[in-house]
Amino acid sequence: MTTEIYELTPTVKVHTHACGEGGIFVNAYLVETPQGVIAVDATLSVSTSKALRVRFESLNKPLLGVLITHPHPDHVAGLAHLVTDDTTPIYATAEAKALMEKIEAPKRAQWTPVFGEEWVQAWRYPNHEVKHGDALTFDGVTYTIHDLGRGGDSDANAVWLARAGSRQIVFLSDLIFNGVHSYIADGGVLDWLANLERVEQLCADCVMAFPGHGAAARPEQLITAQRRYLLSYLGALKTVTADLPRDDKLDEVRRAKLIDVMKQRLPGGGLEFLIGLSADAVLAELRGS
Repeated sequence: MTTEIYELTPTVKVHTHACGEGGIFVNAYLVETPQGVIAVDATLSVSTSKALRVRFESLNKPLLGVLITHPHPDHVAGLAHLVTDDTTPIYATAEAKALMEKIEAPKRAQWTPVFGEEWVQAWRYPNHEVKHGDALTFDGVTYTIHDLGRGGDSDANAVWLARAGSRQIVFLSDLIFNGVHSYIADGGVLDWLANLERVEQLCADCVMAFPGHGAAARPEQLITAQRRYLLSYLGALKTVTADLPRDDKLDEVRRAKLIDVMKQRLPGGGLEFLIGLSADAVLAELRGS
């Protein structure tokens, strides 16, 4: 894990808790103000979430609340170790909470054999519901949620804008994979591209954007790169399947070609296994099925 600190104002600091490959290169964030800390998302595994808790405790300030962007395990499983009481407010949309409840058991069955003791066996759930446009203020920083729904790497995506004085930042979560390959296995690429357009306008006044995976940067830089990646993936997949009959499934030879093309287009990018994993869902969307 690595930590970077961004100073929004002299009294507001954003700590990035970035996990390595074993933690799916996921980011969680701690927004430190004079009177406390707001967390944005958690991490995936037992060890990374305990490390996030240690990082929070090192600030010697109370946890004022947790803001959830979407319900994928690498962003919510670690709540079980970050939050150690039943009173700390955890905010999420109703759709995000419902999807957490739906996927916890199947994800546990799927991934415990892979992660072993590192898989968080019992999740902690949001206890406060928020809706699109709701604003929460903690210690002089106002957080506004924008519910995007389908169109990111999940079916229940949201972004949080945070404003302190005249300066604003945005937590874009898995709308953005910066420097790593994107998870597109749930489909919805066209919705994702549409949401990038929506968020580009939303972030016009933001001085910095914090993605779910990869380093923070200016929002226009991240959005442009993510749009390019998704379009590149669509183009590469269409090219390698140009001679594939419409009713045929993607074979492993063509899947391997797709992986090779995308590795060349994002050299050194992490999470390469996602290239092939996402191909069937994206092909189905291209075919309109």
